[in-house]
Amino acid sequence: MSAGPTPRSTAAGPGESSVLRDVISPVTGTVLGSVRLAGPLEIQRLLRERAGDTAPLDRREVLDFLHRLKEQLLAHQRELIRTTIFETGFITADSREIVTAAIEFLADFETYAEDQAGPPTRVPHSYAGKSSREMLITHRPYRWIAAVVPQNASLTLAITIIASALYAGSRVLLRPSLQCGCTGALLAELVERSEPPGSSVLIVNCLATDFLDACYTAEQVDVIHYIGSNQFALPVLMDAYAARKVCLLDGQGNGMLYLDETFPIEHAVDIVTCGATRFNGETCTSVNGVLIQQEIYEPVRDALVDVFGALRVGDPTFPETEIGPMFSREQAAGLARALRAGSHMRLLCGGSAEGAYLAPAIVEGVARDDLLVRQGLFGPALWIQPVRDGELFDWLRANQFPLGDAILSTRPELVRAFAAQSRAARICVNEDPSVESMFEPWGGYPPSGFNPVSIWIDKYRQAFQLDGRLGLDRADGAAA
Repeated sequence: MSAGPTPRSTAAGPGESSVLRDVISPVTGTVLGSVRLAGPLEIQRLLRERAGDTAPLDRREVLDFLHRLKEQLLAHQRELIRTTIFETGFITADSREIVTAAIEFLADFETYAEDQAGPPTRVPHSYAGKSSREMLITHRPYRWIAAVVPQNASLTLAITIIASALYAGSRVLLRPSLQCGCTGALLAELVERSEPPGSSVLIVNCLATDFLDACYTAEQVDVIHYIGSNQFALPVLMDAYAARKVCLLDGQGNGMLYLDETFPIEHAVDIVTCGATRFNGETCTSVNGVLIQQEIYEPVRDALVDVFGALRVGDPTFPETEIGPMFSREQAAGLARALRAGSHMRLLCGGSAEGAYLAPAIVEGVARDDLLVRQGLFGPALWIQPVRDGELFDWLRANQFPLGDAILSTRPELVRAFAAQSRAARICVNEDPSVESMFEPWGGYPPSGFNPVSIWIDKYRQAFQLDGRLGLDRADGAAA
């Protein structure tokens, strides 16, 4: 295996916790670096020290800070890419995409933000006759956004949240994934060097439970944004509700894809393979299951098995490697067991785990009530199933976490029916659903309630209504 980047650690300040957490690389199995963990009391202290920073953030200062941060990322691009490889096990091309996408996002953020801007919504108080009273839907910023981000997209989500929240006028308290703690520590340094306006960004490596406990009790934290495993999403929602905080949830997805006979098989196999194995199959938009029109099932199955069996698994720093390790040997072993969970399921290829590495796998013969079908999987694996006419939407409705569905078909009427029947927040038509943009809206995790599909900046604005005798100048000023 290749040697990793230089280990990175953070030192404790006076009176602060000196507990260190080792970041273990799934690539080498060795310590990549150590990060100091902040405790809940320290997090609360950091927030208290900034309690007086209540002045509205100037958008021009925010945009200038984001430009400086972009230059810092650019200067440390090589280190960020290499650290990402060794923290996540993502192959070099995927790790490079993560870092370059973050840089591009910051470079183009001002244009993106201006494109989303629009006038406030005005509603007449009565449509029956003349009235001097009107209603205006406008917004104000939250004070602090406290965000938890996952290991599969720690850097990109951190950058997205920082830029969007600050532009909306909110301050940000961010907890990176500890598996990406070295990147988190470096990002904290780069943010500090970039001089965020008004002490508006705090990045702390800590246990997720300590972070959330501190935020539940911190008076100035208005919003808790949890992005991560579905296992913890509902407890976070309930605890945030009890603490009278706004809670946004983004959980893991279970992506299904449907393929019919009108779409070229060779092209479909390429899309499915990339969608199931890109970033080692560890994203919320990865393809987990493929529903195949029964008439073309056998040739598609055979082609997929041939391609999956030929994928090169190994050191992600090698240019020929197509699949790297999962985040841990426990995760790889757990997925290997899940692929063999039912006697009715047939493993067509792969599925063996060696350390953190899993041979890319395909399973057939699943049932609609199988856990793989209802909740999906996380790794370079896939279940496939033939479907007859009339069965497709029953399979889609079996999905408990329908964040994204995809369809490969040239039949417009079927695409329209698919979009109408799917409950997914994101529907991808005739493209690889695992390819995401940092500019695209997020949301729609089923139990989140308050987090529909929406532009990131809008997530961090508190909408409210002005109602009465509103002068046009005053109304416009209130919305600015």
